[in-house]
Amino acid sequence: MTTTYQNTTDTHPFLPQQKLFKAYDIRGETHLFCDDFLWALANVFAKRYRLVTDSVVIGYDVRQHSETIAKFLAAACYQQGLSVHWLGQVTTPIMAFLANQATGNGLMVTASHSKKDIHGIKWLINRESPSSQDIQDLFVQLGTIPKTIFSPKLLSKINNIYQKINHIDNGFTQYQQGITQAFANIYQQNYVEIFNNKPKPTIVIDCMNGATANFAKQLFGKFGYHCIMLNATPNPNFPKGNPDPCEAGRLDELSQAVCTHKADMGLAFDGDGDRLMIVSSKGNMVSPDHLLYLLAKIAIDERPQKSNITQHQPLEIIFDVKCSHHLPRLIANQGAVPIMEKTGSSLMRKSLQNQSRKSLFAGELSGHFLFNDGYFLLHDDAIYAGLRLLNWLTFQPNNLTQILENLPKSISTADMYLPLHNAEHGQKLLKNLLNLSKKPFFFLKQRFHIKNIATIDGLRLDFGFGFGILRQSNTGNFLTVRFCADSMAELQQVQRVFVGLCQVIDDDPQHTIAKQIANIQPILA
Repeated sequence: MTTTYQNTTDTHPFLPQQKLFKAYDIRGETHLFCDDFLWALANVFAKRYRLVTDSVVIGYDVRQHSETIAKFLAAACYQQGLSVHWLGQVTTPIMAFLANQATGNGLMVTASHSKKDIHGIKWLINRESPSSQDIQDLFVQLGTIPKTIFSPKLLSKINNIYQKINHIDNGFTQYQQGITQAFANIYQQNYVEIFNNKPKPTIVIDCMNGATANFAKQLFGKFGYHCIMLNATPNPNFPKGNPDPCEAGRLDELSQAVCTHKADMGLAFDGDGDRLMIVSSKGNMVSPDHLLYLLAKIAIDERPQKSNITQHQPLEIIFDVKCSHHLPRLIANQGAVPIMEKTGSSLMRKSLQNQSRKSLFAGELSGHFLFNDGYFLLHDDAIYAGLRLLNWLTFQPNNLTQILENLPKSISTADMYLPLHNAEHGQKLLKNLLNLSKKPFFFLKQRFHIKNIATIDGLRLDFGFGFGILRQSNTGNFLTVRFCADSMAELQQVQRVFVGLCQVIDDDPQHTIAKQIANIQPILA
């Protein structure tokens, strides 16, 4: 159960900011990050870190006010006796790497792939991301901090403290050295006896004007890849659109550039560098289901033989509930056990950190990929995932396009977001939907040829030929829905089942959700 602040209507000084405290992070519209709220929040973070550590690293993304927010956090931590290591503008994975090199504690000011007028904060405590309960508890603690009337004097104090903190100038160098060592170990474990004279591929990289723009060309170039860069200047206005490679149309420029330059592959990173999407040499977006499978296969193929993870048999591969019905079989064919879990990269990270589980890899449809094979940091890092894929392909007899041709074909919709009146509306709809799916379970299976019903995160129905899922977003007032099947006719059949269910459970006389689902169109290659 989510913790709520008692008598919030009367006593909590920051009620308008409650909506910022999401399931995975703090995120929302810029105007909510006002000075008095920021200073109070910074002090809550500082008090929390003081309980577990004496130092913290702090970084920020390219957004207009991210540096200012980071300065508030740094000043509060410094004032409360913490040693602050200022990283400057970095990716979230670089922050996580440098935090891990120190005490495992770090703050990253970022709103990831969100639109430009959104800001946010992610953080690590003792190398772990917060749970949704931790985040709600933070809001409760915020209510115990006396509200400060912000003044120019306090702002001057914050700026003076900023001049005193420790600025880390070689953070990227440390990160690059860590990745270089990881690939040296991968080579030593797997490829030292293999002669390889393949030329290094030409790749197109779209940084989407996000934080990877500062680092991608240098890092991929160090490994010998010929790089053609797109949107490789950090820009808080994101002139080409939201820094979200999953958004419809956002890979069009990358696809065109791959074809124009006759490149071998295109890679796209989101705003803070923790999500990856790729484009094949033909200019086609590689299905995230296929990308997840390939990266999982790489983790299996290249696993170190004497690690604690790989000595545990059978190996586990984690994927989220939005992934294709083909994925479990593909993973099982590699000798691993497919494990379906709730959507959320921080949730998957916690699963991988669970020492009793011994899962080797986890991935999400949204492009978060986490290797737990011990070569590098356990964190969703788009640059590292891209390098793992390119390195593995170097030692394969077939190129990426040929490999993809041998994977099962399907037709799917994108992961669509359906707006709700409010969060309670979504909760009510899903509750009704789950109740409906439980009562006539046998009837549903018989009538619609459903093989399995999963309710770990919304409602997922698996058919012999496809699947559909409807769940509540953890980052906004939306329902998310995705359908996938082996043919257009079967996709439409899955879609009709969900339309019918929503017509039954939604008391909206306009049947808005059902109509939105009925109008969803598949992705056309």
